Amino acid sequence: MGESDGAIPEHAATERIRIRGLGRRAWLVTWSIRLVLWVLGFTRLVRTTLVNEDVVPKRGAVLLAANHTSMIDVLFLLAALRRQAIAMAMAELWKSPFTRWLVEVLGQIPVVRGDPESGRQAMESAVEALRNGALVGIFPEQKCVKPGEVAPYRPGVAVLSKRTNTPIIPVGIINANKVLPLDRKIPSLRHTVFVVFGQPIDPEEFASVSDLLTETQLRITTLTRAPHR
Repeated sequence: MGESDGAIPEHAATERIRIRGLGRRAWLVTWSIRLVLWVLGFTRLVRTTLVNEDVVPKRGAVLLAANHTSMIDVLFLLAALRRQAIAMAMAELWKSPFTRWLVEVLGQIPVVRGDPESGRQAMESAVEALRNGALVGIFPEQKCVKPGEVAPYRPGVAVLSKRTNTPIIPVGIINANKVLPLDRKIPSLRHTVFVVFGQPIDPEEFASVSDLLTETQLRITTLTRAPHR
């Protein structure tokens, strides 16, 4: 997918967005998302259950790698964390004025599918963020995938982990696709979404990017099959 109508910031703008996203507005937006999900859970409209969330360190560089079955996965992931996060987000999110504002405030890094230069810039932005001690989230499939279907994992998360010697925490997000399936625009209520964190994966324990990526995919797949449904 190519660049469209100026919706994708240039590299300098990407850096500016990323830095601004770690500020006060991002904090307010993130906690607003958490409050909304808490209210939904309190009223039993949509519950969020966290499993093993204490494995996420309170500070220091870390990568989160999660499965991706719904456009709202990132909201549940943000709500599960107790620190600021940056995510590598598909450029399609910059098309809508609201989602563009949201991802810019949150400091997300835009990636254009099939654009090598965009991918290179996004990787450099993520490397800089990790070297500054940030938490960076990635959906390795790079697109929403229906439950039961399989999409190849892109190597970016493993490359970042190896390049910066940053651990990867695998995450399984379960039932977000029931709240907002890919073929619907209106959420379905009365579901419980589970966000399940796995143990950190040390990149030094793997000889190659390929081996690290394979282990990451295996861990995420295992977490999504855990008996939390």
